[in-house]
Order: sequence, then structure tokens, then C-alpha cells
Amino acid sequence: MVYLSGRPLSSKALHMKPFAFSRHLRALPILCFLAVHGFGQTISFDNYFPLKKGDVKYFYVHHITGTDSLKDKDARSVCRSQVVKGTGIYYFSDEAGTKNDLVSANVFCDGVCYYDHGAFLVSPLSWTDELKDANLAYFDTLFPAQLVLNTRYKQQDGEEKRNYTFTGFEPVTIAGTVYPDCLKLVVTQDWPTAHYADTVWFQKGTGVVKWLRSTGRLEELKQ
Repeated sequence: MVYLSGRPLSSKALHMKPFAFSRHLRALPILCFLAVHGFGQTISFDNYFPLKKGDVKYFYVHHITGTDSLKDKDARSVCRSQVVKGTGIYYFSDEAGTKNDLVSANVFCDGVCYYDHGAFLVSPLSWTDELKDANLAYFDTLFPAQLVLNTRYKQQDGEEKRNYTFTGFEPVTIAGTVYPDCLKLVVTQDWPTAHYADTVWFQKGTGVVKWLRSTGRLEELKQ
């Protein structure tokens, strides 16, 4: 008895022409490649980027290139929330929350966000003063409830066009600590005269553990 993928081949399969049989065998490496690289795999993003009011994270900051205008060595990110028509929307701040703060720079999606039945919705608000005029009608779905790896998710704000692609999973090591199976996201920003790319890594249940910005600023989660 001849077996393929753990099952016995039918008599019809055993009598296939050599060319037809070899064609089936040639397909096996392709299927294995797709399985290993996660093509078609779906992920619930809210597991990898949980939104919890009051959650505070601290990051090491490294400046890989001279294009980063900020020269700080450490950073913090505070998840804050505001209720709009019965729905909690979330933003991230590095300030004490007592002044008009630029919040869009503190999150990879460049705005304010919330989940609706697992879907991730975003509005490109930049400053905390704009939150008082927030309207749920101006939030658009950036990611569906189930992400698909190597699928391009698009966003546009004026002349800026953004593409988000989750490329797979990989371990991230920070100061000797290994964060296994981190979800990797590549964000490209296209303007009429410029192109930028950020890379962000998320750990399940934790959120962002590493963020390499197009400016050369690298932020890594502190324990």
C-alpha cells in the first residue's frame, strides 16, 4: 500500500500517468511553504494589541540614525480612554494628561482607536483637544476582526497613504529577555514626495514590545 500525507492512495491514484502523479508531488513543497509562512492564517488583533485604560508601559529608546530629532533615552506610553456616545475610544499619551498633547505620535496607527466586535477602528485625531469633538462616524475600520497574514490593509488621510502588512511571527530579544512568537507589522507611509516605513512587533496579551520608526528611533519594552 502506498501512502501520501498519511492516507492510502486509491487504486485510481496508483494508476495515474507519471506526469500527472509528479505534478501532484511538485505541489507538496508549495503547500508546505504556504503553511510554514502563515499564508491564509487568521489572527485576532485584539489579542496582540489590547486596549486597557490606565495601562502604562516604559520603553528603552535608541537613536539609530541622526534623523530622529528627539534625543530622549527612555519613553513611556499611557493608554487613556474617553467615552463617545457610550463607546470607549482609546489613545496613547506620554504626558500627565494636563495639557494639549500630541497623541497620534504615540501609536503605530497614528490616531485614536477602539474595537467593535473584534474589528479595529481608527480616526486620525492628533491632539487631545480634538477629542472633545470626536465623532464615531469619523472612525474607519483599519483591520477586520480576523487578520490575514501578508494581506495589505490600506488607510488614507489627505495626501498620506498608509499600508499595513502583518508579515508573520518571530522572537524578539530585549536586554536578554526573549519575547517569543511576536506578530510583526510593517507600516509604509507614502506622500507625494516621500516614502517612510515603520516596523512594529506585538506580543500576545502584552501589546507593542518593539517599534522601529522610519526616523531611526527604536523603542523597546522595559521589564
